[in-house]
Amino acid sequence: MELPRSMTNPYYFFQICLFLLVMTACASPDSAPTSETAAATMETAMLSWDANGAPDLEGYKIYLATASGGYGAPVATVPMDLTSYTVTGLETGITYFFVVTAYNSSGAESSFSNEVSKTIL
Repeated sequence: MELPRSMTNPYYFFQICLFLLVMTACASPDSAPTSETAAATMETAMLSWDANGAPDLEGYKIYLATASGGYGAPVATVPMDLTSYTVTGLETGITYFFVVTAYNSSGAESSFSNEVSKTIL
């Protein structure tokens, strides 16, 4: 028995394992504030994933949301030789959710990777 053509597409079975490395900026203990006005600290999240071995892979798309599963347009697109991305400009007090997809030369896109989240404290 032969599998339907749609099930032999490498993007049908492709799953990206996404990892979140928590990175925060820390002030030096010797540094002193230069102003008395408070400003929101912008934080980052370092994402990394396993490479896709599809022969016509073009790259990856990174998605971000503030509600689980609430993804819109990708926030970044990276070439196939990159398997990490640093998301910048994250605000304190918010939980962010991230997924990654792979896409090929004809524009076909894989399903979302597993979802990871980061709460900025």
